[in-house]
Amino acid sequence: MAGGALAGAGAAFKGSVSTVIAVAPPGARGEALAGLFLAAYASLAVPVVGLGLATQLLSPRDAVLGFAAVLVAVVAVVGRRLLGTHRVKNTDDR
Repeated sequence: MAGGALAGAGAAFKGSVSTVIAVAPPGARGEALAGLFLAAYASLAVPVVGLGLATQLLSPRDAVLGFAAVLVAVVAVVGRRLLGTHRVKNTDDR
């Protein structure tokens, strides 16, 4: 099960790299890829460091519950924004 999750993350990252290369102008591909790698490393490091700091102030159980609550809130906000922005107009209605 863990191998499948890791393979999925690798495929998603490869897709991200391919998209950045396809979208970025040839002269700015290095900058665009640097931004992608910065975002990827930050998205891996910030939650771990934050959870580590939270366990210094709270019990591990409370820190993980707080982390889960923040994660659910972020997913809800991002999901609502992503799902709400792509509304297709019906051209048949006049």
